[in-house]
Amino acid sequence: MPSPTLINSLSPVSSLRSIAAIGERTLLGEAIIQSVAFTVNDLQDLTRLLRERPEWLSEIRRIVLTDELLALPALVRELVEAQRRNDERFAELAEAQRRTEERLEQLIVRFEEAQRRNDERFAELAEAQRRTEEQLAELAEAQWRTEDQVADLRGRMLEIEYRDKVGAIFGGRLRKPKVVDAGDVWELLRERLDDEEIRQVVAADLIVRGRQLPPQDEEELWLVVEVSGVVDRSDVARAAERAALLRKAGLSVVPVVAGLRLTQGAAALSEELGVALAKNGGLAGWDEAVVRAG
Repeated sequence: MPSPTLINSLSPVSSLRSIAAIGERTLLGEAIIQSVAFTVNDLQDLTRLLRERPEWLSEIRRIVLTDELLALPALVRELVEAQRRNDERFAELAEAQRRTEERLEQLIVRFEEAQRRNDERFAELAEAQRRTEEQLAELAEAQWRTEDQVADLRGRMLEIEYRDKVGAIFGGRLRKPKVVDAGDVWELLRERLDDEEIRQVVAADLIVRGRQLPPQDEEELWLVVEVSGVVDRSDVARAAERAALLRKAGLSVVPVVAGLRLTQGAAALSEELGVALAKNGGLAGWDEAVVRAG
């Protein structure tokens, strides 16, 4: 190892050259420290030597820099590497997020499409239900009309039957009962009732006249007959109202309802109003009705 005296006797440039000759020795920093102060030229020579011998840089750094500063590049590299890994992870997460958003958008599109199809199907079902309900309503209306027509037809047929068999039906109660024509009723009542009242009377299904049989007085008795397949309260009420109009005209009148069946309400009202019931060839409530004949 060269002595300090030898190094001190050298010029700055000569000292650097001597250091260069020594090579990679641990006393490089000590030789530099013990050298005389550098001039600008000396610094340029040092810079040139360091460029020529780059392996000296690590030794100079070790002397000049602290351990923390020396470790800083490695730490920076670790930070850079960690940042790179984080960037990669963030990129992976971003890609995963992008794929998730794409799948979510696809699911939303499929859901909206399925919802649209469901809405269309529900609309079609609602329309079909509406048409079905309309058809059912039409069928119900047609059924009602049919039943009404059948009931009306049965009533008319029953009315014809009673008209044709008036003697057989009422002959047991009246002598020579006969149906009175509406024109004859008009002539009889024209001076006794107003036109509207007469129209109500002649609107009855049947008007029958005859004389009572003994032991009753053989006075003339009129019958106002309402005929219906099913006798209800309205039939009973009409018979009673029209009989009242004939009584107003001074006639003795028995209101009668005739039919195949009788509602419970009609039966109760007939007893209350004194209306006789013609059914199955019999006459119920006749005596009570005759008492009220007027």
